Amino acid sequence: MPCMMEETRRLSGGKVYLAGGGCGDAGLVTLKAVEALQSCDAVVYDSLVSRELLQWTRPGCERVYVGKRYQCHSRKQIEINALLIEKAREGKTVVRLKGGDPYVFGRGGEEFIALRDAGICCEVIPGVTSAIAVPAAAGIPVTHRGLSDSVTVVTGTAAETEGREQSRLDFQTLARLKGTLVILMGMHRLDEIAAGLLGAGKDPRTPCAIVMEGTTARQRVLRAPLSALHARAAGQGFASPAVIVVGAVAELSLTAAEAEAGGGFREAEAPDGRETSDRTERERRCMLPLKGTSVGVTGTARFAGRMASVLREKGADVWDMSFMEIRPEQDPLPDFPACGWLVFTSPNGVKVFLNKMRQERRDLRLLADQKIAVIGPGTAEALQEAGLYADYMPDVYDAEHLARGLADVMEQESDQACPETGREETSQKTDEKRYRRTVFLRAKQGSDLLPQIFDERGIPYTEYPLYELGVQENRRDAVIRREPDYIVFGSAMGACAYFEGLEQKGIQNTKSRYVCIGEWCAREVYGHVKTQPLTAEEATVDAVAACLCREVHERGL
Repeated sequence: MPCMMEETRRLSGGKVYLAGGGCGDAGLVTLKAVEALQSCDAVVYDSLVSRELLQWTRPGCERVYVGKRYQCHSRKQIEINALLIEKAREGKTVVRLKGGDPYVFGRGGEEFIALRDAGICCEVIPGVTSAIAVPAAAGIPVTHRGLSDSVTVVTGTAAETEGREQSRLDFQTLARLKGTLVILMGMHRLDEIAAGLLGAGKDPRTPCAIVMEGTTARQRVLRAPLSALHARAAGQGFASPAVIVVGAVAELSLTAAEAEAGGGFREAEAPDGRETSDRTERERRCMLPLKGTSVGVTGTARFAGRMASVLREKGADVWDMSFMEIRPEQDPLPDFPACGWLVFTSPNGVKVFLNKMRQERRDLRLLADQKIAVIGPGTAEALQEAGLYADYMPDVYDAEHLARGLADVMEQESDQACPETGREETSQKTDEKRYRRTVFLRAKQGSDLLPQIFDERGIPYTEYPLYELGVQENRRDAVIRREPDYIVFGSAMGACAYFEGLEQKGIQNTKSRYVCIGEWCAREVYGHVKTQPLTAEEATVDAVAACLCREVHERGL
């Protein structure tokens, strides 16, 4: 079989992975799916896939959105099949990233057959299905001893026959089930589903639950008897994406908040179905200081993903407002001087650099005699993933402190290497030896401070732009209209692009407060709004989260 698969790939030129992206929470993706994303040339993704997952793709990876929602399809299935075949025949490794599991109402089987028939090598990477994970996130196990020993998963989406929608649900059979019934993609037909089950003899008192936007910080849960389910859901604005659970287990609420309350406690639902205030308070005590706070994160997909992960751990409702993209330069890497200093100013730069090293087949052992300086811990961590460790990092994580601190270190090294005696006679030779050391590996639009300070100190350097930060115009036009409670900026460049977008569209954001990762970013924001933004004490995602937690606590939100 391996030989046959290799021969198939040779004939077709590429390979497609049908990968499950999990549901809602980006942390539910599998390691195997992440590995595929890290190495692919193109990713074709759905609407319910967390955009955080795109941070794992390489710079320059092609991204194609083919999302489908009820009565709103960006592409027909036959067009998606053709697209996957086309990309594979271009010799690309393609990840078809699907919400949940590819084979649970994801039409993954149809895509596999189309690829197989076209002679394309295809591999399936299973994912975490919302049918199990979303109820679990709401404290509802789909099976439970004494309550349910089976689970049936169906879709509420009607099939089209001769241009007309026709439901395929067998209500007579479903109504007789003794276990748990899980309905996916059924909110647009909730009234029909509830009426069908009741009409087929299902007990009107049957416990039911709806979990909307499950596993995310925006998750909402409604519990009601079957007879009242549709009316309650309509009255409280429950809509897709949501999972419907029918059966005795829907009464359970096995959550962290319940465990803290003493175990086995299940809070009675308020008459209108809303959560009561004491539950919210317990959730806050369960280390969710940002519960109920919406935070938009700008920047690149990589930064937004890292920032969102930290904020979600604090309970924030995170809005992906990333619109910056990395555009790698095509020029080959320079020949690094022996015993030189390589200077990195962002995790993005490290990622592009390592990718170019692989593309140009340069061995990392070539860096054995190099010293490495980084602007902060995020950049250092990106290097450590490749087994490289920084020799210098400033105490304050910005370009100015990096430049001044590194210049001091280089002069100290020179003083140790060159004794005072006879120094004047060998100054030119010493300078040549001393100043062959620095290459700035960073964005094309990097801060002017780094070269400016080196010029002031008389230290020559090589400026090598690894990539250019560009704006995804359509994406920016969409996200700048959103007004979460807070908007996080990871760079002055990203902040400038955001406000330029507002000005171009004549939009004013009167609701959101702005949060900056550093002083230079804060200066950029102040220049646009003339109001001092919140500024993290350090230029790290953890410091930004801590800044937000203090702010929310002080304001009593």
